[in-house]
Amino acid sequence: MNAFTPYVSERLKAYVYLLIDPRDGEVFYVGKGNGSRVFAHALNALGNEEAASDKLDRIREVHAASQDVEHQLLRFGLTDRTAFEVEAAAIQLLGLDELTNKVEGHHVWLRGRMTTDVAISLFDAPQVPGIKERVILFRIPRLWSPEMSAEELYETTQGWWTLGPRRNGADYAFAVNRGVIREMYRIDSWRQRQAGDRDWEQDIGKSRKRWGFSGQVADELAHYRNTSVRHLFKQGESLPFKYVNC
Repeated sequence: MNAFTPYVSERLKAYVYLLIDPRDGEVFYVGKGNGSRVFAHALNALGNEEAASDKLDRIREVHAASQDVEHQLLRFGLTDRTAFEVEAAAIQLLGLDELTNKVEGHHVWLRGRMTTDVAISLFDAPQVPGIKERVILFRIPRLWSPEMSAEELYETTQGWWTLGPRRNGADYAFAVNRGVIREMYRIDSWRQRQAGDRDWEQDIGKSRKRWGFSGQVADELAHYRNTSVRHLFKQGESLPFKYVNC
């Protein structure tokens, strides 16, 4: 079978499906579909030998072993919106490392797998206790999520910022997203952005250069993580950073 009848498609509505390798019973792909979408991958793999991906290669390996990929429906009778949510949850549960999917699914960063502490911080983060250290709060340009690696978070926090000499009075830099502290760094040194750095071309012809810091995660300030600093920013305040005690 390589297609559903119109009647079956109508009854299934939107669905989430699994592609399974019959040789070991392993799920190697999770997808969301309508109509006969679930069968399209095998048809593409066998009908277009020039198309290349881990998923298509796996399907070809199965057929080379004289077997057929097993198609299963995980959930059906869904709206498109619900199907995207189920797809994302299934991918996160199985893990991208175990699948041939290239992306994690829709809305996974906003409503994906996370600890209960992180979930609380998204909607009801406790207000930060009084900050006594000399700190710069950086409202990072990238949307933070539990999936963001430590390297990605540091890279988007450490630069690049239009700062004046006052920066030298800070001992720490805090990564802030949606009003919540996500990480704290000790500032070891500062340098101006230069050729080869991220978006360095934006500085060409400008008199004010942007700065970035080098530093390490400040584990001694872990009590600040996942606490809110929304009250420290005035409504409508546009600057992406704020000095505290410096």
